[in-house]
Amino acid sequence: MVVLVIIGVMVSFLGLSVGGDKTAEQLLTEAQRIKTLVRLAQEEAVMRGEEYAIHFGDNDYQFLILRNSKWVKISDDPVLRKRTLPDGMELRLDLEDNPLPNLSVDEADLPQVYLLSSGEMTPFELLFEAEKTEFTYRLKATLLGEVEIE
Repeated sequence: MVVLVIIGVMVSFLGLSVGGDKTAEQLLTEAQRIKTLVRLAQEEAVMRGEEYAIHFGDNDYQFLILRNSKWVKISDDPVLRKRTLPDGMELRLDLEDNPLPNLSVDEADLPQVYLLSSGEMTPFELLFEAEKTEFTYRLKATLLGEVEIE
């Protein structure tokens, strides 16, 4: 009886993975990637005693580090490099009680989310959307550095 239940569960998962929504799966993969990278950058900030930040675009994101009182894009790290989402996917950033400023072209690469060496971060929500699916995913981060996907 137990064997039949296990086989039934495995067949159900197989059916879901074969006939699933590929775009929704890509959205979830990207959400999980950003979650992991945010946690990694947060740990790096604490371990190194340095300040990190993130700039989110409509379909990309870039990690930055504070060097000589200036935010510098991280380009030499293969993990925290600039990332672009696949075509058709978009990001929408919500900074809760801290509205996004109207940025000029010169300020377009300024950080929106800060990952501090104290372990704290700017609380934010990041919505993942795509044209080809009804599914959306929301990544939530708290002031104390907790990050989860809904």
